[in-house]
Amino acid sequence: MAFLDELKKEAEAQKLQEQTQTQSKLAAVSQNFLLVQTKYKEIHHYLRELADQLNVLNQDIKRAYMIEGFGMIDDFRPRDYALSVDSIRIGQKDFANTMVFRFKCATEKNISFERHMPNQIDSLKEYLWQNNLKYQCSEFKNDRGIVARAIFNVANEIPVTFRFSADFENAKIFLQVKNFSGLTVNEYVYDANELNTGLLDELAKYILGKPSKFSELGRHQQALRENARQAQKQKEAISRQTPPESELEDDAAKPGGFFNRLKSILS
Repeated sequence: MAFLDELKKEAEAQKLQEQTQTQSKLAAVSQNFLLVQTKYKEIHHYLRELADQLNVLNQDIKRAYMIEGFGMIDDFRPRDYALSVDSIRIGQKDFANTMVFRFKCATEKNISFERHMPNQIDSLKEYLWQNNLKYQCSEFKNDRGIVARAIFNVANEIPVTFRFSADFENAKIFLQVKNFSGLTVNEYVYDANELNTGLLDELAKYILGKPSKFSELGRHQQALRENARQAQKQKEAISRQTPPESELEDDAAKPGGFFNRLKSILS
């Protein structure tokens, strides 16, 4: 029985250790969740104030977008700033899950163009859908019943979104920026404690097209830039070590070069 008693003690000790680890993990997750919620409140307060002020000020800001099938339009003007929150319910309380700061960039230009190939028509529809651009398409079929021509009328406004989401367990906040720097998607990652008034100020400047360090902030962004910098250095080092192709050709054509040595062997 002494041996069984020892096994029992070991099992109980292991259970206690596992319970302690589980409780510690739950405490850490709970702490991280509350930290993100605190930061969400700061972000919400700041962006709500920003939206209210920008809707009153109506600043003269112009943004340029390249619209496939039409070309570059450089007089889109931001308007209708708003902030929305998607909540989750835990127990009897609601908590912020995601937040979206949004506005529209509008132009007075009429965005209309034609396409004459079925594959081009389908490709353009996909392009407009992926970029959340509203449009109307009038299709014309040929004698065989195949769409041979289409006229696209694209809405003269582009939706821009700054979407905040989170990894609550690890206290990370993600920002996805869509249709701001052209019809693109840019993503940023932050530790929750990196979100402060200073960063939000830089974000506001970025939105207004003013000089800003926003894209440089956050250790994750800094790591990406450093990796890109190191990769560029390696590329330049390899380029310096490799002679230009013209030099290799000149060397091969010299009297003692490869081609002349080969010629003397074959003669």
